[in-house]
Amino acid sequence: MEIFVRHATLRLPSVVVAVSIKTFSALLIAAWVIQAACLADTNIPENLADLEKIQQYFEDRFPDVPKHEFANGVYALDSVARDNWEALEEFPPYEIYIDSGETLWNQHQKQYLECFPDGPGIKHRYPRWDEQLGTVITLAYAINLCREKHNLATYDYMGETLNSLIAYMAYLSRDKIINITVPNKQALGAYLDGKRFYFSRRGQLNFACYHCHFENAGKRLRTETLGPALGQTTGWPTYRNKWGYLGPLHKRYIGCNQQVRAAPFAPQSEEYRNLEYFHTHMNNGLPINGPSVRR
Repeated sequence: MEIFVRHATLRLPSVVVAVSIKTFSALLIAAWVIQAACLADTNIPENLADLEKIQQYFEDRFPDVPKHEFANGVYALDSVARDNWEALEEFPPYEIYIDSGETLWNQHQKQYLECFPDGPGIKHRYPRWDEQLGTVITLAYAINLCREKHNLATYDYMGETLNSLIAYMAYLSRDKIINITVPNKQALGAYLDGKRFYFSRRGQLNFACYHCHFENAGKRLRTETLGPALGQTTGWPTYRNKWGYLGPLHKRYIGCNQQVRAAPFAPQSEEYRNLEYFHTHMNNGLPINGPSVRR
């Protein structure tokens, strides 16, 4: 069976299965989500049509989960994992990074305020489209652009220093509502590139992001519950127990690509920035709750 997306074609294996009416309905909704651009009123911008369809898909699939709870990722679905997570949040392992990030901000506060006049609590506005540069700017990318502008050494995108600074900025952005805009045709092009990345199969295992985080969200993979796409970007940077330290979203993208045996892109590459643009846009209306702790 083939499901067509604007700019992408997904080929699903033909299998004979006995499905309930409920399961069949869920599959139909999933196909509807992927084809949102084709089904949407042409007077509605494609990104807004996607946003409505995607969020409605998860609200219908998990009707007992309040919308704001999706910001907690897999912990909105897995009660056992949630109990463990809430225990960790009593003394969260990311606290030292927040403290370090505050020190880093204060060291160059004057320069940072020239770039970020509203102060450090602005993570809910990123990534954003930069009209002058003609590209998507993530918060990490914006910080290094700011440092370049003021003749300061740029940070390693995967390093502790930058992610500590972003952890502090995320902490001061908590409960602020994500509001990612797609202001023009160029920005829409970047958004569609990110969308195509998300729904395209890749690697030797031939998986797309969609397969785990839409189609199989809430299901078990070995000992883990697969988290839904809705809410996935709200809590970064994240302290993952698997890593043993705080890391950025693009490290997770790299890890996912490697898991399906696909060649990853560089952190803050245009491919990953566009992916983050689409990925975060689908979470519009949810609160920032980073930094966070995940398995």
